[in-house]
Amino acid sequence: MTELLGFTIVIEPDRQRLVRLIIDTVQTLGGDHFEATAALVTILPRLREDCLKANSHTRTQLVLQGPTLLLEWDERRETLVTFTEPPGTESLQALRAHLRHASESTDPALLIQRNARISADLEQAREQAAQEMAELEQVLEKKKRQLKESIQRAERDSLTGLFNRGAFDTRFSDIFRRCQRQEEPLCLVFLDLDNFKQVNDTHGHQFGDDYLKMMADAIRDAAREHVDYACRLGGDEFAIIACTHADIARRMSRKILESLKHSVSIGIAQMQAGDTMDSLIGRADAALYEVKRNGRGHIVLADESTNQRKTAATKLPEGTKTGEVTS
Repeated sequence: MTELLGFTIVIEPDRQRLVRLIIDTVQTLGGDHFEATAALVTILPRLREDCLKANSHTRTQLVLQGPTLLLEWDERRETLVTFTEPPGTESLQALRAHLRHASESTDPALLIQRNARISADLEQAREQAAQEMAELEQVLEKKKRQLKESIQRAERDSLTGLFNRGAFDTRFSDIFRRCQRQEEPLCLVFLDLDNFKQVNDTHGHQFGDDYLKMMADAIRDAAREHVDYACRLGGDEFAIIACTHADIARRMSRKILESLKHSVSIGIAQMQAGDTMDSLIGRADAALYEVKRNGRGHIVLADESTNQRKTAATKLPEGTKTGEVTS
């Protein structure tokens, strides 16, 4: 199969030029132009209909298959004329050069029409692409919001809205390593509601849930937004990952203690040189245990000297509930 001409139809005059090129081809190769004209009468309406359906450029090909001249576009193949014998190679080469030159040259008026149509098509394509891009951006933003909400749901405690235990483990690990690497201060604050089981058993689970929410509100109010991480570890156990020195962590703890009328025990540990995550958690937990061992309802700050760790607790004066210990 030999392609003689590739021709793109953009506007109606292009179809007319194609017809002239086809008739020239048939005559040049010594074929029956009446046979070709009769075939075109049948073929052209189909070509016009397909061009209108496509509403765009239609690429056509004039090909020679053996002694038969064919017109192809899209998935159609239509017979134009059959020669008595296949044309020779030299005549085909000359014909192809002639058709290429004839199809590439055109009058200025037709060129203006073609350029206008192409410009209009390009503008339409640009507008459509812009609209599709805007729609894709909306879909992307929606997916981002959904992903963010999903992550937040996975990280949040459903009752209190604080970070849950899984989020605590992940964030504490990341923050500990960052503070250790950049030599920034870090405190771990453990909080435990005093006698929560008794409160829950006495007043019921709904009251207990409200009590936990009140505890969460107090912690949330004391912690610094976007700096500290308030978490519910489970049950009546809470924690704050405080990216600060012990004095600021102690100030937060005082605020919580006063808000809950000293019905919470609080242990604080500040990261020291040589600390691991486990040792920091252990010292904060030991400080919290010291509070419970010495009457509950106050604050203990665990500290570390050069050779040993120590946790000191001072009992409150009789008739008071609050207290703090530093070493």
